[in-house]
Amino acid sequence: MNKILKIILITLSIPVILIVIFFVQDYARFEYESYQGDKQEQMTLDYMAEQERLAQEMNEAYKQDFDGGETPQETWRLFVTALEAGDTDLASKYFIIEKQQEMRDNFILGLESGAMKSFLNEDIPLIIGGDMYPNEKMFEFYTDDIDGGPGFVFILVLNPYTNTWKIKEL
Repeated sequence: MNKILKIILITLSIPVILIVIFFVQDYARFEYESYQGDKQEQMTLDYMAEQERLAQEMNEAYKQDFDGGETPQETWRLFVTALEAGDTDLASKYFIIEKQQEMRDNFILGLESGAMKSFLNEDIPLIIGGDMYPNEKMFEFYTDDIDGGPGFVFILVLNPYTNTWKIKEL
């Protein structure tokens, strides 16, 4: 009889063990997914905080950026004058904050390669006009068609913190 009891206990314990294993495995999966979700949520929060910090830094930089004119035409004149003088540092300051370093580097290369002379002597004289956008916060200078191809458009935007005009696109 003892042997039959052992067989019954073993037979009954196998499903119980399997159920326990299933629940332990399911619980472990739940905990892992919860951990991964928490980890992903924290990464998202960290990313959002970093973006907010960068946006604050950018806003502060724009609040301190007084290089530029009161009109798009004045900013353009200041920019061209700085380029003609070979002052790449000053010329780059007439661009939006995000592009200043890139443009400074490009101007240095342009001076070294001679492309700056071409830009000043051949491209800029082609400007035939400019238009203010309806919101009065963006202005574009444009050139006539060049050899049957499209002309150039130079876009300036208003820095709302300092009310100075900055070059956005060349």
